[in-house]
Amino acid sequence: MANVEVYLPAVDGSAYWPISKDDSCKEAVHVLFTDDLAAPPHRLVIEVTTESGKKVEVSIPYSHTGNASVRINGESV
Repeated sequence: MANVEVYLPAVDGSAYWPISKDDSCKEAVHVLFTDDLAAPPHRLVIEVTTESGKKVEVSIPYSHTGNASVRINGESV
């Protein structure tokens, strides 16, 4: 079980959870990319730069037992 949850709220009040807390991090990465046709990934990285210029990085390991991590301007939180 991962510490990651991704959901898409809809304008009608419903929502879709392609990644739930019951999924492992590896399963979360598989939603976007599988290793069926290419070398397996090491991790999935999502980067966001805020309006104030801070860089936020979410790193999801390609692992059934690992946990996702967050860094802001290079500092772990």
